[in-house]
Amino acid sequence: MSEQTLTRESLVEFFGEEEFKKLCNHEAGHALIAFLFKRPLEYVKMDKSKERPGITHIAGSELEGDAHIAMAGHLAEFLMRKDFACDLDTVMKDLPAELYKSDPDYQRFQAACYYFQLSEANVVEQLFNILMACRKSLCEIAAALNARAYLSRADIEEILKKG
Repeated sequence: MSEQTLTRESLVEFFGEEEFKKLCNHEAGHALIAFLFKRPLEYVKMDKSKERPGITHIAGSELEGDAHIAMAGHLAEFLMRKDFACDLDTVMKDLPAELYKSDPDYQRFQAACYYFQLSEANVVEQLFNILMACRKSLCEIAAALNARAYLSRADIEEILKKG
């Protein structure tokens, strides 16, 4: 990213209102799960890039929780789009059709499941339960990211304290 400061307005102009909201919802899922899994989350920000529109920056190279963090964005966006009005069976049936084998998050999810010998279905079920239980915090993180395009770890911590 260049040194220019990206504003919500410039990002909405670049992506469109609906797409930007969807991208923020996706990135909020990554950030919430990284935080809850006690990974060294530094910040989450939106970027003017079609290839990598959101960045959840986690320091270090530890892989613990990677499968959950990788899939959290897709599942969070899916649940928020459905207004959390779906069950696990619906997620298991409908979400795979939305995932693309070339998607970097999906590839990271599959690789982490393989590396840690985790069942993909179990990871999705665990994430579903966490995101449903934390839906208020997830929505607040997404709304704050949509409004500001950047959240520090302290910002996310503050949101979770209020929730």
